[in-house]
Amino acid sequence: MPNNLLVNRKAVLIAACLSLLGIPAYSFDLKKTVSEEAFQESVKSLSNYIKIDTTNPPGNETKGAVYLKEILDKNGIPAQVYETAPGRSCVYARLKGTGKKKALVLLSHIDVVPAQASDWKYPPFDGVIKDGELWGRGAIDMKGMGIMELTALLALKNSGVKLDRDIIFLATPDEEIGGTHGAQWFTKNKKELLQDAEFLINEGFIIDAYNGGKPKYWGVDVAEKPLLWLGLTTKGLAGHASMPSPDSANNRMIAALQRLAENPPAMTVLPEVKEFFTKIAHTEPKEIGALYSDILASTQDEAKRKILKEDKLKSSMLANTVSLTVLKAGYKTNVIPAECYAELDCRLLPGETPEHFIPEIKKALKDDSVEVKILDWEKGDPSPFASDFVKAVEKANKFEGYGADVPVVPVVVPWFTDSHWFRELGIKAYGFTPVEIDAAHLATMHGKDERIPLDAYRRGIERLSRIIYYLSSDSK
Repeated sequence: MPNNLLVNRKAVLIAACLSLLGIPAYSFDLKKTVSEEAFQESVKSLSNYIKIDTTNPPGNETKGAVYLKEILDKNGIPAQVYETAPGRSCVYARLKGTGKKKALVLLSHIDVVPAQASDWKYPPFDGVIKDGELWGRGAIDMKGMGIMELTALLALKNSGVKLDRDIIFLATPDEEIGGTHGAQWFTKNKKELLQDAEFLINEGFIIDAYNGGKPKYWGVDVAEKPLLWLGLTTKGLAGHASMPSPDSANNRMIAALQRLAENPPAMTVLPEVKEFFTKIAHTEPKEIGALYSDILASTQDEAKRKILKEDKLKSSMLANTVSLTVLKAGYKTNVIPAECYAELDCRLLPGETPEHFIPEIKKALKDDSVEVKILDWEKGDPSPFASDFVKAVEKANKFEGYGADVPVVPVVVPWFTDSHWFRELGIKAYGFTPVEIDAAHLATMHGKDERIPLDAYRRGIERLSRIIYYLSSDSK
């Protein structure tokens, strides 16, 4: 590791002496939080991290956890690796502050989704740097964010600045398929290590950007839509297919699902969602912007609702959603089966419950004989947008000179991350990836040719460093 990333014992001794005299030893350079040497080392670390294949399944995240531990240990932040299952581990470290405020958690996940090498321009696990971009599976989701968090942590430590709260670095396995052997394991078996934590930063929404990288707005994920999976079953008489039965299990299931599709859940505008749409209206084309600026009225008009639904991501914040994902019936072409089975993936708005939502599903099906069973229910309580964390993000936004034209806005995302495990412990968790990402680059996440522009990566480190500093000091 470069000298500037190693423990500077002389600087620490000088700082201690000055502290005894009541003289401030250090000031954090907000204009350049990371040196050029430290940035280049960070890029190298990310490239090497991507080269560790942690595709889930099977994961093999222990290799990644050990790699992160080595970096932390070399920089004077002792780290612990906790095995959660064979070949799978978390890494935990803590940079001590004064304890004046409760701790902040920097969370990331070590595992990545599969990548088909033949589809990629460059091998997905080579960490190639080409044309000013770092390519590889995990560059965005989310090894890039993990190394940004690590680099920001080291920058703050090596600056010698006194922080008012401990900063916890935590990287977990198994996020991509639910977190059972990762965040869930840690919050169950090691929750005492988080008992003093107040805030958590995780992957989430990004700085939405125009093509070319100019930012539109900074989106802070304050909530994830709770997940509800339902199993539906219809039953009827089995028979020979040469004698059709209009009331067969299959026919009744198809008819019920068709009615459900024709009667989707009504749109509901939560206060945070209204703020999101009204604040970003100016970033959209004129027609869409007009709909967003008066989103309450737009959701009450059928023609306008149709236009809103063209943007699947944003419109998902306006309603509970239902997707048919599994359909099973029959075992032989000439036999009418006695049973038909379907599964629905439902994502509910924060505050919604199965007790209230399932009767709506049954009403839309219009067939009381359809059996509806809960397969899984993952509740996700929101974190407040009015918080010191969001204020810190707004300070960082203002530092760069942005105003109402590039606002900080609350976002409710339709997917699930590991944040919900920590919200269950009472920690205020936020998803925010402080990097400008346009539509073209966003499409590479979980797709082919995933990559991150290095200039945006640098800005991400700088922003994250400032956010942590603002949140962990008495700076004005």
